[in-house]
Amino acid sequence: MNINKIMVASDFTSVSDNAIEHALILAKASNAEVFVLHVARELAEVNTAKIKLAKQISDRNPGATKTHVVVKIGNFITEIGKAASEEGAQLIMMGTHGPRGVIQTVTGGDAMKVVSHSEKPFIVVQEKGIKETGYDDIVVPLDMTEDSKQKLDEVADIAKYFNSKVHIIAKHETDGSLYTKLKNNVIFAKKYFLEKGVDLNIVITEPKTDFEKEIIKYAKENDADLIAIINSLKWNIFGSLFASRREEQIITNKEQIPVLCVNPVDVKSGYSM
Repeated sequence: MNINKIMVASDFTSVSDNAIEHALILAKASNAEVFVLHVARELAEVNTAKIKLAKQISDRNPGATKTHVVVKIGNFITEIGKAASEEGAQLIMMGTHGPRGVIQTVTGGDAMKVVSHSEKPFIVVQEKGIKETGYDDIVVPLDMTEDSKQKLDEVADIAKYFNSKVHIIAKHETDGSLYTKLKNNVIFAKKYFLEKGVDLNIVITEPKTDFEKEIIKYAKENDADLIAIINSLKWNIFGSLFASRREEQIITNKEQIPVLCVNPVDVKSGYSM
């Protein structure tokens, strides 16, 4: 994933200000263009939105990064991913206001809906700003599923731009067959990152721990700048979101560590690393 275009969703709040700043730091490292998007409800809002976006960008961009203003009309949950595809963006940045927000803001649940409506990877941020050096330490949870490996490409590319250290964290499995699958995934990830020249650390947690809490705890203790997860949420035939809310718990973590969310592709369709 060579990043040359980044889409940022803006609702003109402080978290979208922060998402823009994250995008500009990444764009500087990857020499990418930044497209800042607002999804308006109706045509009458478009011109005002363009003016507000232009000011939001100019207040944060000294001019070195090429930026674009994009305004769409519709539902932000579906339009953000569509706009990114239309512009050819490889990555989407978006702010979230936590598990609960106010009307017209992107809450944690809404953020996961947006992520699930797009094929593009997302970085979801809260109020915590980004360092000038970018994402120095990236935490990558790994389990025994095949999907779990699919975030490694995106992590390796971001690590390349910032010379990041990657921390693989895995939950110990007591079941023999599950442990074998987990071990194979860890070996695969280790080989993959070492071949990419990425500095690596591997941690195995205790089997009885709450893995989501351990991820956040480890990320906090190691001053991590990014956590990378796979989005396992699915849509049913009635258009409803179902699955565990573990992804939402991670992206709204109280430490406000940004989260890279990658939508898995169907392994049966011929995915390869």
